[in-house]
Amino acid sequence: MTTTNDTKRFSLPDALANAFRRTTRAKARTERLTLDAASAASAADGQGRARPVSKSAVKKAEKKDAKRRESAEATANASARWHHERKWGFASRLGFYDPAAPGVESSTRQMEFSHMAIASPPTSHRGLVFGVDAGSGWMIVHDPFTAYGETIESPNVCYIGDLGQGKSSAMKTWGVLRQLILGRRVVVIDKKFQKDLGAGEYTPLAKSLDVAPVRFRIGGGGSRINILDPRIAARVNEEPGGGDLSTPAGQSMLLRAVMEEALARPMSPKEGKAVRMAHRQALRQAEAAAETAHIGHVLHALYAPDAITAEAVGLTVEELRGWGQDPAFELERMIEDDLAGLIDGPTSQDIALNAGLTVFDVSALPEDGPALPIVMTIINTWLANTLYGQQTPVPTILLIEEAWHTVQGSVATVTRRNTKLSRALSLSCQFAFHHISDIPETSPAISMLKECGTVLLYKQQKSADALACEDMFNLPPGSAGVISQLVKGTCLFKIGSHDPFEAIHVRSPLETELTDTDGAMKSTSTIAFTDDTPATEVVPA
Repeated sequence: MTTTNDTKRFSLPDALANAFRRTTRAKARTERLTLDAASAASAADGQGRARPVSKSAVKKAEKKDAKRRESAEATANASARWHHERKWGFASRLGFYDPAAPGVESSTRQMEFSHMAIASPPTSHRGLVFGVDAGSGWMIVHDPFTAYGETIESPNVCYIGDLGQGKSSAMKTWGVLRQLILGRRVVVIDKKFQKDLGAGEYTPLAKSLDVAPVRFRIGGGGSRINILDPRIAARVNEEPGGGDLSTPAGQSMLLRAVMEEALARPMSPKEGKAVRMAHRQALRQAEAAAETAHIGHVLHALYAPDAITAEAVGLTVEELRGWGQDPAFELERMIEDDLAGLIDGPTSQDIALNAGLTVFDVSALPEDGPALPIVMTIINTWLANTLYGQQTPVPTILLIEEAWHTVQGSVATVTRRNTKLSRALSLSCQFAFHHISDIPETSPAISMLKECGTVLLYKQQKSADALACEDMFNLPPGSAGVISQLVKGTCLFKIGSHDPFEAIHVRSPLETELTDTDGAMKSTSTIAFTDDTPATEVVPA
């Protein structure tokens, strides 16, 4: 058995080897007869008579014939890749008896092209299934909690993309349903109103899990949340830029955010001092009356500061009242108008952190005005303080649709502070935006987005929006072109500092049903135009 290029040469089947032998022997006999005839011809005399051949000439011819036969057999064996006297069953199963082309001598550098790239999985096998890699077909498995400390340093997630590209479907499945399977806690701030439901779009999903959404409505009829409730924020002296930054926002920060939203401008130093003193007076008077202070007590303290409060700052009662006049006027207007029935009383009993899913339906609040950002910020702070006080951390996901409401104005400072504590609270804040241009350049939310450990970028039709994504998240050159060409349900998935990859979101039939929000657009009902039917009557399909 011989070896060539460190590869053992095995045998062909016996039948093929015998065929080579028969062919070689027949050829040798033919050549021998030809040799004998030639010898006889050369020995003949002029009369055509043959002269006898000597014994030594015959032996020489036989030796020459044997060498020629061996040479022919060696040539036949060399023409086959594998040759052996008997068949080897194991090699046969491996395909070693199949004919193969002879090798080609080359160098390592020249043969580099033959080692084609092999696609590896874009993620590890630990986490939650999202979908498949559009390039390689590998399954995408990722989760902010299991990946923390390995591939990411921040558990926060942001979804960015045009309307109708699949952001909500990803949040409902990968961010809600699949998280609940692992026994985690999920809190949703539902902003999108569905006409056919008369409520937020998460209502069907909540009902399928026997969860009643907490609804907020201006003017009453919904839930109320008290910014001075100790369950939401017990700390009083928490101001922007001061205090213990290792804790979530306290009552002072929330109250200041509400007042600045009411004024539509930052408070002056005198106004800020008047509001802080009114806050302390409200807490003192409510405790004396065995009540829980709320925003109404603060308003009363602004209009009627007592002597104890005024003396504490070295002012007269009239001076302190004058400092707080403008904040008091705007706060009163907002309580009676923009925030009526939302924050002007004790916290409703239905506002509690459920074991699994909690849905806050804010879809009935107006897009314009301070109500929506204030309520969303209060919910964010309530959750952060609740998690801060828990004895055993439970991984929790906070999903905010239409998150641009929380990153503008004074409420952005509160949201930013709460988000920075996500790791300490075992909280993954997940935000959805349409465009980066929705966020002011001076907003604290810009740095909040840059720190997100996981980014899902959906299609951006405008090239400027796609380029903004490439620049903000430090994507490879040319990523903007990929973002602008993505199809619905596909995103550019970026995990930590790794290069992004194109991901296709995959849903089960149940998830597809629960994430369908196109019921109104797919309606086939028509208006009946008959003599007996009013023109406004709708005929169901």
